[in-house]
Amino acid sequence: MDKPTALRIIQTVLKLSDQLDNIDGQLRSIDNTDESKPLLRSLATIMVELDSGLIRPLVKQYPDLDPDRAGS
Repeated sequence: MDKPTALRIIQTVLKLSDQLDNIDGQLRSIDNTDESKPLLRSLATIMVELDSGLIRPLVKQYPDLDPDRAGS
């Protein structure tokens, strides 16, 4: 994969992460933990997979695209 494509994918995943954070907040506002806990677990699975399945492999190929290094 070329670097511009990798960058676009990372940027899209980061935008999606903002939306997932919004979902996280909504789920955490549910008072019934029996209801919210499995939903939060599913959301966490999605977030981990986006990081480990998309971001990390691309950063391995292009370390300078690492969003964790953006402020460095």
